[in-house]
Amino acid sequence: MSQPNHNQPYQYPNYPNVQQNNSLEHFQGSKFKEKSIIFGVIGFFFLGIVFGPLAIANARKAEALHHSATLGKVLGWIDTIASVLGLLAFLLIFLPAAFGGGH
Repeated sequence: MSQPNHNQPYQYPNYPNVQQNNSLEHFQGSKFKEKSIIFGVIGFFFLGIVFGPLAIANARKAEALHHSATLGKVLGWIDTIASVLGLLAFLLIFLPAAFGGGH
């Protein structure tokens, strides 16, 4: 029976699904992904017409750098569409009443 060699350092197992990428491209993609989610959440509550397109643009930049930014993109589109519909509703309902269209 042989004795284990205690002089060798411990080697951590190599997990195939874990990728450690410390490149600048990876870092920038992560930041664009985070910003798209932040802009999407802010736009959900405040100035969606501004923050929605910002969320979409940052999600596209993140995806160009191989990061999945689906949440930011979906929130951005929801913000943009809801803001446009709200603006149209305002224009169609309140402006005619303001100019005497609704006696």
